[in-house]
Amino acid sequence: MKLVGIVANTQSPLAGEGVRKLDEWLGERGVGRLVESETASIANIESNGSRLDIAKKSDLIVVLGGDGTMISIAGLIEGRATPLLGINLGSLGFLTEFTYEQMLPAIERVLSGDFSYEDRIMLDTSIYYDGKREASYTSLNDLVIHRGALNHMIDIKVEVGSVFVNSYTADGLIVATPTGSTAYSLSSAGPIVYPSLNSFIITPISPHTLSNRPIVIPDNIVIEISVSSRDKGEALATLDGHVNFGIGSRHNLKIEKSKEVTRIIQSPFKDYYELLRSKLKWGETIRDTNR
Repeated sequence: MKLVGIVANTQSPLAGEGVRKLDEWLGERGVGRLVESETASIANIESNGSRLDIAKKSDLIVVLGGDGTMISIAGLIEGRATPLLGINLGSLGFLTEFTYEQMLPAIERVLSGDFSYEDRIMLDTSIYYDGKREASYTSLNDLVIHRGALNHMIDIKVEVGSVFVNSYTADGLIVATPTGSTAYSLSSAGPIVYPSLNSFIITPISPHTLSNRPIVIPDNIVIEISVSSRDKGEALATLDGHVNFGIGSRHNLKIEKSKEVTRIIQSPFKDYYELLRSKLKWGETIRDTNR
């Protein structure tokens, strides 16, 4: 790997120090670096690339921060499956697998070729208006449909593989990948799905009918969604918390498995179940956390 991209969450207190340390370490070993402008500014080093440059040109991307920073970079990578190495500088992070202390040993192993990775599936969402496609987006975690500023619940019709599933009356609906199962879907009582399973999760948000529960479906079929409301105006759709667009009764959404993947370097120091225990505080009581 000849060129390493560096991106950080600039709000983290450790980010500046970590970027400087990483830049110096790579430089001493003759490895090229692409440092995003805001990231470079907090480390007082020279910037030589935008986030898009980093996504398109890097052989490896090191992300210092949390899941949000990882997701923002994943959405820019197209057709290359550039591996991402996440350094967790916060508390809750399912994608940033390495601690700050593990950063340099982990990168040394990667540069020597001693590493494993996991390809995470992504969603392709196409937006149609009166049957004509307006736009399409790729996301790693989820598509979230929400009533937004509308006063009442919205009606969300869902078809899977051209077969009618349900018409949900709810505050919204989430279509999540297994990676996204530990994000908003989990907060809405959705199941935790192992990251490598070939599946999607459909999770209603505060449904009017309590028997409307999340369902897990295969990822090789197309999901079609349409929305209607008694209120004037549009509901809101969000992809990975970054891309927002309005959807009304004349819109139709088609969601399917993307050809793109997000390639995440795995930590040899922990497994997925340990990650769940530590991040979700399994086995701890309120008494334990208040000590």
